Amino acid sequence: MYAIEFEADIQNGVVKLPAEYASLQNSHAKIVVMVKDEVAQGPEPSPLDLSDVEIEAFQGREAVEMQREMRDEW
Repeated sequence: MYAIEFEADIQNGVVKLPAEYASLQNSHAKIVVMVKDEVAQGPEPSPLDLSDVEIEAFQGREAVEMQREMRDEW
């Protein structure tokens, strides 16, 4: 696998390859899209907020010690 780099406009979800890369027509490629920060929008924040959930199953136990015990079983 090798990399090429060029700039293009995205129109209706389509990027046209420059003529110099015509040999890549009908081939499989891995595409990485880089856009300016003000254009890019990240994913929507998750509506789940579990910060106030208390899990009783492991209360009173040291997490590192539990991991060591589980590893000893292997």
